[in-house]
Amino acid sequence: VREGSTIADALAQHPGYFSQLLTAAVWAGEASGDLDLVFEQVSLHLEEMAELKSQVRSALLYPVMMAAVASIGVLVMLLFVIPRFSAILQDVGTALPLTTQILVWVSRSVRDAWWLWLIIAAGAGYGAYAVNQQEELRVRWHAWRLTLPFVGDLEIKYLTARFVRTLGMLLHSGVPIMSALKIARAAISNSAVAQEVDAAAAAVSEGSAVATALEGTIAPMAVQMLAVGEESGKLEETCARIADTFDRDVRRTMRSAVAMIEPVLILVFGVLVGFVALAMLQAIYSINAGAF
Repeated sequence: VREGSTIADALAQHPGYFSQLLTAAVWAGEASGDLDLVFEQVSLHLEEMAELKSQVRSALLYPVMMAAVASIGVLVMLLFVIPRFSAILQDVGTALPLTTQILVWVSRSVRDAWWLWLIIAAGAGYGAYAVNQQEELRVRWHAWRLTLPFVGDLEIKYLTARFVRTLGMLLHSGVPIMSALKIARAAISNSAVAQEVDAAAAAVSEGSAVATALEGTIAPMAVQMLAVGEESGKLEETCARIADTFDRDVRRTMRSAVAMIEPVLILVFGVLVGFVALAMLQAIYSINAGAF
């Protein structure tokens, strides 16, 4: 900058630190003379995006931790507790109840076939890596993910909030609509939706309205609101309202999902522990009955 370069050009030379979104907004701010307002808008935008991402992660953290703790507890029982109990039962030589036989079989399958589970885990990890590396497979995987009940709808709402908020901020900063669409695409982590945004940008370049071009790409209600914003000439303000609406919707949905997941996990873990306790007690009762 000291040597005469614009701030936008200087930022563009360090893409690892400054995103394309920030560079484009600064370029528009320098061109319009409202650089201070642009920096304020970008700051608010980044804070809102980070808050939404943080709230989604926080909502998912507790169920993931519960599932991990429950899985570790079940593995400890299958790998250490059940084998010792099974050895005691074998020394007694009493016929085991069906529940105990099932429990012992599961324990032996997990303990003796650990290499098979290791191969399966390694294969799953490699498959996930291969899918992520190949564009066509990644697009198919992301497109299939959107068809899942509840999960697909939630992801569409989340992507809609991120994309529309970014688009509105860029337009408000003075970035042309075509550049804004291409830059806002970077806010979309789903490859299938990102390809549809590229197609929408091409349609807009040929004269199509933004709402019409984005039809089928983002949430239907967002498309309808964008159409109203275009007709009224207030597309930037409409984008902000759309983003706020879907942000709140995503937060409510995540809270409701977590409220449902917690008791389900507790119930599943309780059933597993109850089955183990039942199998052990039935085995003990059968030993006592055989002794008398």
